[in-house]
Amino acid sequence: MWYAPKNKHPQKGHIIMSRFIIRVLVALVCAAPAWADYTTPNIGMVYSMDDLVTQSGGAVTGNAGSYQVHESVILSPNDALELAPGEQITFMGTDGDVGLEVNGRLAALGSEEAPIILTGDAATPGCWRGLDYRNQGPASGFHLSHVTIAYAEIAVDVYGGEITLENSDIRHCLKKALDFSQAGGLVSDCHIHHNQQRTITITLDSSPTIRRCVLDNNNLENSSPYPYINVGLQGNNSPIIEGCTITGDGNEMSGGMAFWALSQAQVIDNSISGCGFGILCYDTGANPLIQGNRIFDNTIHPDTVNWGFGVACNGNNAPTLVRNQIHGHWYGVAAINGGRPNLGNLDNDDPGDDGGNRLADNGINGQLYAFYNNTPLPQMAQGNAWGTDTPADVIWDQADNPNLGPVNWDYPILATPAHDTPAADHLARLQAYPNPFNPMVQIKLEMNQPAVARVVVMDAAGHVVRRLHDGLLPAGATVLPWNGYDSQGRAAASGVYWFRAETPTGRRTAKAVLVR
Repeated sequence: MWYAPKNKHPQKGHIIMSRFIIRVLVALVCAAPAWADYTTPNIGMVYSMDDLVTQSGGAVTGNAGSYQVHESVILSPNDALELAPGEQITFMGTDGDVGLEVNGRLAALGSEEAPIILTGDAATPGCWRGLDYRNQGPASGFHLSHVTIAYAEIAVDVYGGEITLENSDIRHCLKKALDFSQAGGLVSDCHIHHNQQRTITITLDSSPTIRRCVLDNNNLENSSPYPYINVGLQGNNSPIIEGCTITGDGNEMSGGMAFWALSQAQVIDNSISGCGFGILCYDTGANPLIQGNRIFDNTIHPDTVNWGFGVACNGNNAPTLVRNQIHGHWYGVAAINGGRPNLGNLDNDDPGDDGGNRLADNGINGQLYAFYNNTPLPQMAQGNAWGTDTPADVIWDQADNPNLGPVNWDYPILATPAHDTPAADHLARLQAYPNPFNPMVQIKLEMNQPAVARVVVMDAAGHVVRRLHDGLLPAGATVLPWNGYDSQGRAAASGVYWFRAETPTGRRTAKAVLVR
């Protein structure tokens, strides 16, 4: 049996033990943070960041427009938080635990000259949690304008409420930029880019409006097939997606949009290019209206069997396609496993499905496939321009394989030079003059027709320095001046600057040199 040795000096032993315990306690106190998650008291208070610094017990620190959030802030249902233009809030830590949970009302209203910045304290995607919005009653609300959100796990995660998000920049997020569940609202005029995985997900009976947004260079991990706008399997999800520009920018696992089931979405006047595919309708009831879109050159994935289509219908669905331009794919429109896309029916009295689509230069290995009917079902595709006077040459159907259904391509629009090529871009020309300049430069745009346009100034590294215009431009010439100052009112340094203009039909750039 083992016996502990007797202490010859019991008092001394107690002193040593006491000192040891004190040292351990001091070490623990020093190692532990001096703050914890802060929940507002739910008393109808409207908070500023300075108020949170005063009342959060150290969870929020900072002053004079620069603040640090050390532990999560939970905004109670009856409370509100208002962020002022130009404020920068840095969420501390790198494990993705710290964020802002909004159960009440958040109003973050910056300006073009003084945007609000929400970011992590490390340039690491996912180093902070992001913004969570839960609609908890009539006092709840969520409005962001001219806000930059960077390095979050999920920039904005919405459950059960409607949000307004406008004129904002979302970048370098880990899992998702925007996530809608049982949610809606308006996302407009935002730039969503350089995010690691998913861009926008919409599920569980969500129907937001996504309007005039630019989505480019997302799914940087490029390891899973994530469409830029992914409309999910659960519930009836019928968003309006209008006037957006989606550019794959070389990440081959990125599709443009996918609709998985039970959707009456409206996909109108968008531009989708440079992705692995354009639009996918995957399962039963995925029946969006696809109208007036420019879908081109979505062939960056090397798989030429399952990717590289403009629009594909896989499963028991029947989207309607009207007045789209679809060109530069391996398969312009593909019907698979029971899909029945309606490309035009002039035999009925419905004016909403009268075709008018223009399909050109879709094919592979010397064979053109404007419409690939890989089903035994008959398909309607009346009143379209096929880029040829003999549409049968570019349609794959029963005439090519007796096991397939026929495609009714009656009333074709005969091929003319105007019909053989895609319609002209909204934007005809972009110029910057004088070049070099100091400090004022004029950006001249010549529009073929009225269109929504976003015009930004970028430095040589591709960072947006200033937004010059975001909205409708008339046909003809428009001149936008830039005075050589960034959105914070600081003088830009000497060097090369790029001017980028984007419309639903394309993008143009010009450059000039600032010499101080």
